[in-house]
Amino acid sequence: MKTIAIIGSGFAGLSSAFYLSKEFQVSIFDPNGIGKGASGASTGLLHPYPGQQGRRSWKADEGLAATLRLLDIAQQEMEEPISIRNGIVKIGECAGAGEDVEKLGENHFLIHSGVTVFAGLYLEGLWRACQKQGVQLHLEAIEKLEDLARFDYVIVAAGAGVRNFPEASHLKLNFVKGQALVCEQSEPQERSITGKQYIALTENPNKCHVGATYERYFTSEYPSLEIALHLLKPSLPVLGVKSGIRVTNPAHYFPILEKINERTWVVTALGSRGLLYHAYLAEQLTKECLAYAEREALV
Repeated sequence: MKTIAIIGSGFAGLSSAFYLSKEFQVSIFDPNGIGKGASGASTGLLHPYPGQQGRRSWKADEGLAATLRLLDIAQQEMEEPISIRNGIVKIGECAGAGEDVEKLGENHFLIHSGVTVFAGLYLEGLWRACQKQGVQLHLEAIEKLEDLARFDYVIVAAGAGVRNFPEASHLKLNFVKGQALVCEQSEPQERSITGKQYIALTENPNKCHVGATYERYFTSEYPSLEIALHLLKPSLPVLGVKSGIRVTNPAHYFPILEKINERTWVVTALGSRGLLYHAYLAEQLTKECLAYAEREALV
């Protein structure tokens, strides 16, 4: 059986590991453990109408369906709910509204397909499913791809860590810091709310996330409560702050799945659409790896 190394254990890394491990022997490399990067900091708003104009995302149907399949798999591994599937309210424009959108009032829409995902629990459930398929985790930092020469193939799903690998330096990428506040709410809400500023429900009915910032010029990747308070100006009591670095494609909002050398693929530029695209890209990546392995076998 051919071997695959995956750098990164966030949404893209774990979803890729789950599907690839059905056909390959998979090892994940992440010095911080499962979901400790931007994916773990995600506030979990899954829907196809991001951005202020609310235009429907590329491959929205495929992305939603793929993520829901993995959510169901992860849920089977957990003893508590890992998502809320009763829609998300959008305040602002929804220029690309489809049949899954109901207008509630002026600039108020209910996205029936919207799901609030509890990112930490989802990642844990997905990791448990990966373990059942023999995926191994190595708490090691990979400084250069040559360190993984013993593997047949390598997948770089390292989030902002992609900039550490010269092989991917040709990719045009932007890095944007996003911060969200952890706030206390006295009355549990029925649905998450998205818009210029959002309120995302959590697994704790007394806590929510308020966000998010889009900091293009940042000096530290660590959370800064002072900056987050200044930019977000919350009306709810603040309990803490979390942060992550979004990797975006400056040309458009499409994610990148690219073979960067004979044995290496990179998955990046998911931006704020990581939950929408990660599972779909993992399915496409698995198809590519299988096709390439079959071609190699014929040589």
